[in-house]
Amino acid sequence: MVITIQSQIYAFLVTVYGGFVLGFIYDIFKVTRQVFRLKKTFSNIADIIFWLFGTITMLYFMYISNYVEIRFYSFLGFAIGVILYYVLLSYFITQALIGIYEFTIKFLKKMAEIIIYPVKIVVNFFIVPYRFTRKILTLPGAFLKNNLTYFKIFKRKK
Repeated sequence: MVITIQSQIYAFLVTVYGGFVLGFIYDIFKVTRQVFRLKKTFSNIADIIFWLFGTITMLYFMYISNYVEIRFYSFLGFAIGVILYYVLLSYFITQALIGIYEFTIKFLKKMAEIIIYPVKIVVNFFIVPYRFTRKILTLPGAFLKNNLTYFKIFKRKK
């Protein structure tokens, strides 16, 4: 099948764009690994997941560009796209992803505080009278226990 120059250029540019997408997916995994401090086992699992996503992404972009015809310029386009992404955008995207993560954590903590506050009030409403009542009821028992042990009748035999 004859492929025109225009379709080859289109396929090349689509694979360059696919390289940008692969770089972005890698930054997501890099930030996830950095933020959650994954152990060796989970890091290996994350690598496998990344390569599955990367393979699916490459196949998708190759399907869009030239129906998965494997050509040298396709791989060259992916490589150039990834390199351009890391030179131009990676630092900014990584910082933005870390900022989004930190904002999300702060937001979720604040929401948890807002949700838990009424629960604390209800619990204190029941706990404070319970502790007061328990203290009042245990005072005579503690008094008797401490003072009646002085009498010989109530002492335990050894």
